[in-house]
Amino acid sequence: MDRNSGRSGIQLVSIVAAVLLAGAIFGLGYLLFKIAIPRESAPAEKTPVYQVTLIPAPTHTPTAYLPTEVPTATPSVSILPEGVLGIGAYVKVTGTQGLGLRMRADAGTDAAINFLAMDEEVFKVIGGPLVNGDYTWWQLEAPYDATRAGWAAETFLEVIVLATPTAQP
Repeated sequence: MDRNSGRSGIQLVSIVAAVLLAGAIFGLGYLLFKIAIPRESAPAEKTPVYQVTLIPAPTHTPTAYLPTEVPTATPSVSILPEGVLGIGAYVKVTGTQGLGLRMRADAGTDAAINFLAMDEEVFKVIGGPLVNGDYTWWQLEAPYDATRAGWAAETFLEVIVLATPTAQP
């Protein structure tokens, strides 16, 4: 036999034996690991269950106010002739070509803008007149929303003539 041929057979057997030995060691290590570390088990006690009762929050109960005396309404009389701009008159915004009228915090073009009033929007005159710059300014308030108030230039206001009821015969 050749010297080299004997070695190659031994080397192959040695490699197979080493692989089998490594597998056995790995398997034994895995088995010892599984035995040494206990498995998680279900808890002996049940987790307590808490019952929650929702209590509704208290609400405000409105109470009716019944006046002992009924106030008598006094009709408001305007001392302004029809069609005259003044305090107490109703006006509508006009002439802005759809761009709207800047309602300002004070009388003057340099005052802060509160909001934009559109054409045909109606307001009640509550203050003025004040002349500032090239304009005469009137303080206006929306009859349906007191927060929509501000100063506007007279040039873009038109007095509204309110219809008066006629007596039926």
